[in-house]
Amino acid sequence: MMEDLNWADAVGLIGSVFVIVAYYLATRGKLKADEMSFNLWNILGGSLVMVSLVARPNLGAIVIEVMFLLIAVTAILRIWRTKS
Repeated sequence: MMEDLNWADAVGLIGSVFVIVAYYLATRGKLKADEMSFNLWNILGGSLVMVSLVARPNLGAIVIEVMFLLIAVTAILRIWRTKS
């Protein structure tokens, strides 16, 4: 399996790690889901997963990643509006 790993798989795995770490830290109280850092981790991770999905498309994964990215972007916009 590891010999079949290409650049797209590696990028997707790195992105998955970012998303997993963000959710883990949120469940442990280290990151709050309504703070900028949590959403930035998710945007970064989701973007990397999306890059991998361009190389190896999977419609179900693309739909869920787009939705997670939209949710994170919406949360960041809300954070910016409340701070202004």
